[in-house]
Amino acid sequence: MNRRDRQKAQTLTDIMRSAEELFLEWGYEKTSMRQIAEHAGVTKGALYHHFISKEELFEKMCALHYSVLLEAAGPYAADSSLSCLERMQKIIALSRGMGISHITFVSEYLRFRNDEGSVILKERLRKYDKKFSLKVLSPLLGEAREKGECSFSVSPDYIALFMHQLDQGVREELNSIFLDENIKSAEKKISGMLDAHVYALSRLLGKTEADIAALIGRTESLRFYHDLLRASQMG
Repeated sequence: MNRRDRQKAQTLTDIMRSAEELFLEWGYEKTSMRQIAEHAGVTKGALYHHFISKEELFEKMCALHYSVLLEAAGPYAADSSLSCLERMQKIIALSRGMGISHITFVSEYLRFRNDEGSVILKERLRKYDKKFSLKVLSPLLGEAREKGECSFSVSPDYIALFMHQLDQGVREELNSIFLDENIKSAEKKISGMLDAHVYALSRLLGKTEADIAALIGRTESLRFYHDLLRASQMG
């Protein structure tokens, strides 16, 4: 990489970091491209050379989140010492963990802000979640079927997309449940949603509900939502 390329890469890094800091502090809708340029120490022309809009910046951040997740999932997907379903279990847990941690800007924003930017990020992430399911889970599902670990007659891509859509449906329902003022009632609804998730996948994959509960991390998910509900009430 020559000097000019290094400078260009550094400018891009400075812009991304500045945008992340401002988005987290002020929110997406209250941050302007002018503020991002000033914070990064570049001209507006230089900023628009890299990104034509805030929307493109957000898209880049979601793409980076996907890249980090894909890279992290790689070793699990390739671990031949585990069964295919065990590898999937670890990858699903990894994906859930990245969604609630500080590993990327996207996970930080969704954890600490609930605004227009959060809505936009969630919409963008649906596309990448779908890509992740097709690229990582679909091959493992196909391998699992070949090895007799599960049984289904349709394309592995179909199963991967079904799992993606089912997970999205659960998330959307959980968002509405969190508006419930009664913690016990909300926890009961969440438990019911997770059980429905387990039931649907167990029938689809020809596995016991216990196997599927382990696969999607039902216990861990329920514990996480329990803690999140308690924290939201205390706040």
